[in-house]
Amino acid sequence: MRIWSVFVALLAVGLTSAPAAGQVYKCKGPGGETVYAQNPCGSSAEQVKLRSTRPATRSDAELANREAVFRSTDMTDIAIAERNCLSSANSSIFGPVNSRAADYQRQIAALHSEAATAKNNLAGATFQAGIRNQIAALQSTLSAERLGADSAMAASRQRCADERRSKEAAVRSVYDARSDGARPAAGH
Repeated sequence: MRIWSVFVALLAVGLTSAPAAGQVYKCKGPGGETVYAQNPCGSSAEQVKLRSTRPATRSDAELANREAVFRSTDMTDIAIAERNCLSSANSSIFGPVNSRAADYQRQIAALHSEAATAKNNLAGATFQAGIRNQIAALQSTLSAERLGADSAMAASRQRCADERRSKEAAVRSVYDARSDGARPAAGH
């Protein structure tokens, strides 16, 4: 039985590399298994039609379509990389700022509650003035933090956009070189 399995495997390999013009017959082996041979192998042998294989070369239209797909994929990858760059910058810049801003807002809310308890006299007025100064200082700090974060994010947007433009130029130069007839062996 093992010999038949080896024979069938070798025959199958031979069939895949045989020219399309050759004839192949399908027969039943002694154990009832299907066997393929180049010559009729019994009275029940059936001739099998072979499919012609596709030529290894591609048409110009296929090559152009393939390159357009690869170019589009490369450009999409670049756009995704830019989006990831911006998302990372946004998280690293605004994450800590938003955390501190929430803390400042809690402090401001606590100071407003404290100011509401001030008495309506000179001491109370002085106390409220001090609280208003603390609130103003916290709001000023919060504004400065947000302004700094906005500036840092603008710089990050510029950096991410510059990286994208550089990568897009590299992709364009590769595909432009290919369309001029120079087909590099490496890459797509």
